[in-house]
Amino acid sequence: MKRVKFNQKTQSQSQSRKTQPPDAAKHRHMVTQRLDESIALDSKEWIAVEQVLMRMSEFAPSSLITECVNAIAVYADEQAQQGYMLGQDDLIKQLKSRAA
Repeated sequence: MKRVKFNQKTQSQSQSRKTQPPDAAKHRHMVTQRLDESIALDSKEWIAVEQVLMRMSEFAPSSLITECVNAIAVYADEQAQQGYMLGQDDLIKQLKSRAA
């Protein structure tokens, strides 16, 4: 998917700034891939976003629109990953309490 490729590009840039253990990078990629597979882009909300971007493209240069979309996608991916990780932590805590 396009978001995965862009996210991989931004991840490689951020990894050059800070080093991560190989397992963490692999896990981060798995989370990103799983989110891309499960988040539908044909929802009412996304269609509304596309319509706004199309209206904006009449007035703003396409490079600015692309930059804006990429910034939104990176932010949304980061938020989704944080939510996924928090959900995993909650699931682990719940399973530990049931096992005890």
